[in-house]
Amino acid sequence: MMEKQTTVTTLPRVLIVDDDAMVRLLAISALGQLDLDLHEAGDGAEAVALFQQQAYDIVLLDLEMPRMDGFTAARRIRALPGGENATLIMVTGLNDADSIEKAYQVGATDFVTKPINWAILRQRLRFVLRARNAFRSLQENEAKLLESQRIANLGHWEWDIINNRAEWSEQVYGILGLDPQACDASFATFLQAVHPDEQRLFNRAVSAAIEKGESYLLEHRIVRPDGEERHVVSQGQALPAEPGKVERVRHVVQDITERKRAEEHIFQLANFDSLTGLPNRALFQAYAGRILAAAKRDGTKAAVLLLDLDRFKRINDSLGYQAGDQLIKEVAGRIASCMRECDLAAKIHTVEDLPYSLARPGGDEFMLLIRGVDRAAGVAHFAKRLSDALAQPLSVMQQEVFFSASIGISLFPDDAQDQDLLIKSADIALGYAKDSGGGCFRFFSEEMNDWANKRIELEARLNHAVENNELQLYYQPQISLVSGRLTGFEALLRWWPGGGDMVPPNEFIPIAEETGVITEIGAWVIHQACKQLRSWRDRGYDPVPVAVNVSARQFVDQNLVKIIEDELAAFDLTPELLELELTERVIMRSLEETRIKLQALKEVGVKLSVDDFGTGYSSMSYLKRFPLDALKIDRSFIMDLVTDSNDESIIRAIVAMSKGLGLHTIAEGVETDQQRELLSSIGCDLMQGFLYSRPLPAEEAESYLLRLSDQHA
Repeated sequence: MMEKQTTVTTLPRVLIVDDDAMVRLLAISALGQLDLDLHEAGDGAEAVALFQQQAYDIVLLDLEMPRMDGFTAARRIRALPGGENATLIMVTGLNDADSIEKAYQVGATDFVTKPINWAILRQRLRFVLRARNAFRSLQENEAKLLESQRIANLGHWEWDIINNRAEWSEQVYGILGLDPQACDASFATFLQAVHPDEQRLFNRAVSAAIEKGESYLLEHRIVRPDGEERHVVSQGQALPAEPGKVERVRHVVQDITERKRAEEHIFQLANFDSLTGLPNRALFQAYAGRILAAAKRDGTKAAVLLLDLDRFKRINDSLGYQAGDQLIKEVAGRIASCMRECDLAAKIHTVEDLPYSLARPGGDEFMLLIRGVDRAAGVAHFAKRLSDALAQPLSVMQQEVFFSASIGISLFPDDAQDQDLLIKSADIALGYAKDSGGGCFRFFSEEMNDWANKRIELEARLNHAVENNELQLYYQPQISLVSGRLTGFEALLRWWPGGGDMVPPNEFIPIAEETGVITEIGAWVIHQACKQLRSWRDRGYDPVPVAVNVSARQFVDQNLVKIIEDELAAFDLTPELLELELTERVIMRSLEETRIKLQALKEVGVKLSVDDFGTGYSSMSYLKRFPLDALKIDRSFIMDLVTDSNDESIIRAIVAMSKGLGLHTIAEGVETDQQRELLSSIGCDLMQGFLYSRPLPAEEAESYLLRLSDQHA
C-alpha cells in the first residue's frame, strides 16, 4: 500500500509594527480573515530584532514610533538577510512628497494612510500576496508564465541595460494599449506610458534598484494612447552579471484597475452618504481637521455651519419615507447651488484645495465648513441666502411641500480653536435657533440668555434634588448569555424635579459634574443601592450584584473608599454585591493615582468594571495595570453588529482580549435576538438591553429576583 503524502503549506509571515497595542490588536482581528501567520512588534527596534531571527514576507510598519521610527526600521530590515524580498507597507498620516520619497529611499514598497480602512487594507494585502506569489512563480517556473499572465492580466519584460534593449511579453503591449508592430519595446517607451505625475517616482525606484542590485515594487498609473488611465503595479528585480555590476532588469507589470475600482467603491461606501453622495461625518471631520490646521498656520478664519430641517418628521410621517428621501436630495442640491451662487466654490468635496466642505451626517442634518472667511457679516449673508433658498416650496410626490431650516454657526478661531469644540459650538447655536422657532440662523455666543437661564435653573434645582427626594434609582437586569439567567442589575439614576417631567440623565448628569453636586448625588446612589440590596435580602430574594456608575469627581473624592465601606457595613452586605462602573475617561486621568484608588477599592472587595469600553482610549496598557473585573462593550458597537462586519470584528477583538486578561464582558444596548445570538457565538458573557427589559423601578425589578429564586428552588 502506498503511503499517503501530506502537503505542508507555509502561510505568509506578516509582522505588524505599531507602538499602539490597540491598533495592533485591531489589525490582527481585521487580517484574521486572511490565511496569514500574524506576528506583532511594539516598535521599530523590536521589529528589526524579530526579523533578524526569521525573515517576514510582509511588514506593516508605522512611520511614527518613539524608540525607532519606521524610516530607520525599514532601512535596517532591508539590510538583513531576506529583507531585500520583503514587502514593506508603511502606515502613516503623512502625505507630503518629501516623506514619500524618503520612505521609498529606505525601502518602502507601499503605503496605507491613517485612519486605516480595514476593509481596504485586507484587499491591499490580498493583492500584495497575489503579486508576491506571481513574482515567485515567475522566478521558479518560466514554463507557466504565459498562462499565469493571461489569467492575472500580468505582463513581464526584461531590459538589457548595456545594449539598451528590451523584450516585452504580449501582455505588456495589451496593458499599455500599444501595437507590437508599431512600437519600439524599450525602457524609454514604458517610462513614456507612465502617468506624467509619476514618471519621476517610477524612474527613481528603478534607478535605486539598479544602483543597489535590489528589487522594487511600485503602484502607479499608465496612460494609454487613447487617453485612458489604468492603474498598474510594477515590480522589478535587478540582475547583476557579477557583484556590483547590474546588466539586466526583469520587470513584472499587472493591471489592477478593477481592484482599484473596487477599493474606490468600498471607500465610497465608508465615507459618503448613499442618498445624497455627500461626505459623511467621518470624512467631513477629517477634511475639517486639515483645513483648520492650515487656517491656524496661515492666520485665516473659517466657519462651521450645522443645518437641521424644521418639522422634517411631519413630512416623513405624512408623505412617507420615499418623500423624505426625495426632500433630502433636493435640499442637498439647493445647498450646493447656493454655495456656487455665492462664489464660495465651484465643486463639492472632490479635491483637496476647496474652500469648503459639505456633508450629511445623517437624518435631516447637514454640516458645512467654509474657509477663507473675512468677517462674520459675509457668513451671515450666506446663511440668509441659504435660509431663503430652503424656504422656497418643493414639489415632492406631486405635492407642494413647505419647510424651513435652522442653522447654527461657529467661527474659527473666535469661538473655538479645536475642531470638536467648534462643531459643539455650532451645535449649541443650532439648538438656540431651534428654540427661537426655527427658520433662522444663530451665531454661537456665550451670551445666549435663554439657554443659559435654563441651565442656571436646572443647576439650582439639582442642588436640592437629594433633600427634596426627587431622585430615584431604576434597575436594568443583566442576563447571562450562557444560561439566560439574571446575574445582576445596573442602577440608573432618574430625576423628577418638583414632581414634574423627568429630566433625561444626559442633560442633568453633565451639569452635576460641572457644578460638583455629582459627589453628593453619587453618595446617595451608593446608599440607595445598598439599602435596596438589604431590602431584597430581608424579603428572601437570592442576592445578585448591583452596579452603580462612578463619576469623575466622585472617583477622585478622597472619601469614596470610606463611604463605600460605611454603607456596606451599615447594611451588613458582602462587598461582592456592589459593582462600580467607571468610564475610560475617568480612569485615564492620572494612571498612578487611579491604580492606587482602584487597588484600595479592590481591597474593600467590590467589583470594578470599565463602562462604555471602546469609545475612549481603548488601550491595553491600563487594562494590564488595573485590578478590573469586567468590560462593558459600548452600545454603539452593538447597534449595527448584525450588519456591520467591522463592529463584529471589534467586538471579537474585545472579547478575546478580555478573556486573555481574565475579564468578563457585558454588552450594552442589546435589542434583538440576532444581536443576542451573535454575541453568544462570539463568547460575550453578559448582556443588558431592551430585548430583556428597560430600566425598572425597584418593585418591578423584583419580578426578576422572584424568577431567579424559583429557578434555584
